Amino acid sequence: MSGDLVGHDVSDDGSVHTITLTSPPGNVIDIAMCERLAPAIASAAESTDAKVLVLRAEGKHFSFGASVEEHLPDKAPAMLAALGGVIRQLIGFPYPTIAVVQGSCLGGGLELVLACGIVIAHEEATLASPEIQLGVIAPAATALMVGRAAEDLLLTGRSVGASEAQLMGIVNIVVGDDLDEAIDTFVGRHFVKRSPFSLRMATKAVRAGRVAEVEARLDAAERLYLEQLLPSHDGVEGIRAFIDKRPAEWTNS
Repeated sequence: MSGDLVGHDVSDDGSVHTITLTSPPGNVIDIAMCERLAPAIASAAESTDAKVLVLRAEGKHFSFGASVEEHLPDKAPAMLAALGGVIRQLIGFPYPTIAVVQGSCLGGGLELVLACGIVIAHEEATLASPEIQLGVIAPAATALMVGRAAEDLLLTGRSVGASEAQLMGIVNIVVGDDLDEAIDTFVGRHFVKRSPFSLRMATKAVRAGRVAEVEARLDAAERLYLEQLLPSHDGVEGIRAFIDKRPAEWTNS
């Protein structure tokens, strides 16, 4: 699968669809990857036999986050649209979704994870939404995280381990042993034996209301980014400074 940016595999019985980011070591979320994620997710959603979607990543790390270069003014609108589209697909997905996290899970990578229903992480994984350190915001994370966890991670940009993320309600299960075996066991125990129709009905019921709320919050966060942050000096300065490998010069405007 490596080299294709995204892989899509289906179990022999059709019950488990696995979408994998295949661009290690960083699995950077850029427009090109989103353009491959979108049809893979759409294809999985159309399957009437499927019972669970597993989102994974090749290599030691889930993702280093969204492309920094694509946060510059000429690419940022397209990047937000591409990633936002994928996020909307995941939050409105018709049956259960599981994100599997190992290594670093940052920025746009964390947003993909947050859009899934269940998150299983290796105990050594670290998660962060560091956008504020570059003077920007993470629209999808803003829409998907609430309360004190959002205030903490989105306004500080700090990294947390899997166990702390579990306490925050971001991670459901922390795994200390073999991650692949843990996922296979969890999926086999909780989804493979279930009715695909009933799982869809249960998913629809569980997510009713939340999907509309998240989409409205995401719309608002994207507008704020494009209409207020992107035209500002500081909304671009941190990105340019990162690319130029220099300290940012903030002007508070």
